[in-house]
Amino acid sequence: MDKVKAKLLNIPSTFCELRRAPKLSRDMNKKRANFANNLHRGRGHRDFSRDRFMPIPFKRMYGRQSHLESGRKLSYGRPTLHAEQIRPYNQHELPTNRGHGSNISTLLNIIIKDLQPLRSVTRLHLTRTLQPSLDGHLSASWIRNELQNLYRQKRVEVQNAVNNASNLALSAELWSSNEKVFYLTVSCHLISENWKLKSYVLDTAHLLIKHTAENAAEHLLRISNEWNVTEKTQIVVTNVDSMKKVQNNGCRWTYIPCFAHTLDKVFRQTIQETDYESLLRKCQQIVAFFHQSDGASQNLQGYCASLKLRQSELTQSCGLKWLATLHMLKNILQQWEAIFQVFVDRRVDNLFLNENERKIIENFVAVLDILKDITEEVGSQGFSPISNIIPLVQKLQERLRNQWMVENRIAKKLSEICDFHIGNIKKILWFRVSTALDPQCKTSVLQDSGIEDITAEIRKQIKGDTHSPVHCSQETESEESLFQKYWKTTNISANALEFWKTNEEFKKLATVARKYLTVVSTAIPVERVHHLQESRLVDKRSCLEPENVNMILFLNSNQ
Repeated sequence: MDKVKAKLLNIPSTFCELRRAPKLSRDMNKKRANFANNLHRGRGHRDFSRDRFMPIPFKRMYGRQSHLESGRKLSYGRPTLHAEQIRPYNQHELPTNRGHGSNISTLLNIIIKDLQPLRSVTRLHLTRTLQPSLDGHLSASWIRNELQNLYRQKRVEVQNAVNNASNLALSAELWSSNEKVFYLTVSCHLISENWKLKSYVLDTAHLLIKHTAENAAEHLLRISNEWNVTEKTQIVVTNVDSMKKVQNNGCRWTYIPCFAHTLDKVFRQTIQETDYESLLRKCQQIVAFFHQSDGASQNLQGYCASLKLRQSELTQSCGLKWLATLHMLKNILQQWEAIFQVFVDRRVDNLFLNENERKIIENFVAVLDILKDITEEVGSQGFSPISNIIPLVQKLQERLRNQWMVENRIAKKLSEICDFHIGNIKKILWFRVSTALDPQCKTSVLQDSGIEDITAEIRKQIKGDTHSPVHCSQETESEESLFQKYWKTTNISANALEFWKTNEEFKKLATVARKYLTVVSTAIPVERVHHLQESRLVDKRSCLEPENVNMILFLNSNQ
């Protein structure tokens, strides 16, 4: 009835609906309340108390009134406003955080830990809890100043830690927030005095021009120079393909590919060189069907319950990431009987999986489960040294061969491509020495007939000068006995860093181990390699404003 009257009187229906809106605040905007009241009173409607009116909701009239008051262009539906324009109900300014330290810290922690854009600080879900005690307006610019103060303080701490280290390794991760905006996050890794592997994010560069290997290498060199770590660095672990071919203005850096990125590349190439890409697309369409239909999803839940199937959310795999593909295929297989019943009821015949297709999906799951097990052995948190990569690659190839023996064509193809990309990893000296200096993994290289290159490299590092003359025979005999004693040490339960920290008898070898075990296996923390939830959390960085990405990621990673 109100809408009919509004139409006859040429009054926007929003104000008529406003009569039934619940009371949200007594401290309302006077201008809006007067405007709404006058419209109602002008045609004989009963008076409404001012405190009955809430601020105009985000509907068309809100955008129209914003246009009248601020001169902004009219936008229908939810208006697009800058964070500074969205004010909480209490309109007082907050010049300082005097007396509100705990609440300000809470708000900053929300932004830093959850990677929240600064425009979110004035939204109601953040301010309603903090607003009563803050008694002021939280502007995005004011919050940014507070974050900048924290950034400057933390940068001094990180710089001191980097300056005190003698051997460093860098990692460079190329990532994007969309198809056109790319960033390069550079991290520094070192082993502290108490034998703890420490990792610090140094900088996140916005690649404004292009995301080529040359451009990424230029930003990497700039960042290393700004932090004074260029001369201390010998190894860079990166997910940027072809970076090792780039000349870095005389830098003698050795580039090592990120292990996780290499596995993604191996899986992607396996799919491209087989005829299974269309089957994966069909599985993506199955997931999309249930995501787009609430009724179908409810039917699926009902059939899973009646058939006593383990129900899990159907997840979509975008692109050719092996972990997301594994979760998608495994969930489809587990619930296929229920999915089949839904397709029969709804007469969906173009998404059926025949017996041969389901067999192929089973082979995919078997192979991808192997990749999952291998990556979980890399580590559980933070960054992990490269010392366990050689034994893990050997284990990967052995398990793929076992699948190959039971006529798993996918395992055969993936094994061939894996051998092409990382089959010669045992020949790379940095990997061999790092593995030899890990007491739990050393047997992977010691079983080879020739380890002279390893012992020769360790001797050079102990001497500290690769061009030094041959030292005396007595010292050589002492080093040889030290090597033999370490090679024969068995039944070691402690991890590599704990071993070198507690065994004083191998002090000479420990100095070399500190250098080689600093090199990490991935350009990203290992929890992001095999935990989807962690990946989703970190992907929130894509929502950050470009001008704040470096500051917030720096504070988030260096807490």
